[in-house]
Amino acid sequence: MPVSTLVHITYCAKIISELEPTSVLDIGCGFGIWGFLSRYCLDIVPGRVNPDSWQVRVDGIEVFEPYIQPHHRALYNSIRIADVRDVADALDPYDLIIAGDVIEHLDKEEGHKVFERLYGKAVKGLLVNIPIGPGWEHPEAHGNPAELHRSQWEIADFDAYPSVCKEFELPCGKYASFLFKPNVPIHERVEWLQGRAHCYEAGGNGGRALECMRIAHGLDASDAKATLFLVDLLIKGQEWSEALQALEASLVAAPTFHYARLTMARLLKLRSRPQEAQACIETLLASDDVPPEIATDALALLEEVRKQ
Repeated sequence: MPVSTLVHITYCAKIISELEPTSVLDIGCGFGIWGFLSRYCLDIVPGRVNPDSWQVRVDGIEVFEPYIQPHHRALYNSIRIADVRDVADALDPYDLIIAGDVIEHLDKEEGHKVFERLYGKAVKGLLVNIPIGPGWEHPEAHGNPAELHRSQWEIADFDAYPSVCKEFELPCGKYASFLFKPNVPIHERVEWLQGRAHCYEAGGNGGRALECMRIAHGLDASDAKATLFLVDLLIKGQEWSEALQALEASLVAAPTFHYARLTMARLLKLRSRPQEAQACIETLLASDDVPPEIATDALALLEEVRKQ
């Protein structure tokens, strides 16, 4: 919508100031609140009051041209009239990209795709402000078909990306501001997802924990802790085939992950597949640099399998 709730403005203004971006892209300008705040926090507050002295590049994208008024032209360096779905891939990198009340106006699949593209263009941070859960239905308005809310989002929809999330409670429902840190190394994303998964599991939400670990394993199948956590969750859910597939993928990514092969053999034995279990153990024992404790366990398991 051209305007939004104000409950998160102070919080987001603090983020903008602390990031100190030299370039800002406001997706879905609407009334222009994010352009105003960016200009105020990054140029006016530091003392560059005269527009001739402004140093920060503040650009915008707006799908509905009638929203753009003279004050937009005064505050923004440039405003592009376009649908973000059409231009996201070709955007320049920006230190800070702000998507305020934008993603819920897209279908869920489109929203995820746009988020991915914006995340890839942000240098210092991607700030996403979005309604959470039910209670935020919004029709077409002001002659703008894009005002319709086409999707509902939850905090968990953004689990795959390390972020700082601030939640707000409003009479109509929950609202959240996410600051996503871009260019996060894969191992940090995997650790983040493991942390989220542990929280979900502790709260009794094994399904969400499993989804987090599937994403983590897809990012880095060689990560031992992530693999074993995923396999444990899959076994608890009796997803035997997927557990074996996860172990196989880890061994392709990390052939010296000997404990994964031992775990695979145990799982094959458990599923009454002794010949495959025996072959798995023999491959393990023929490998180089197998730790003594794993070799001992493998020999004991081999005896059990032969009796099966």
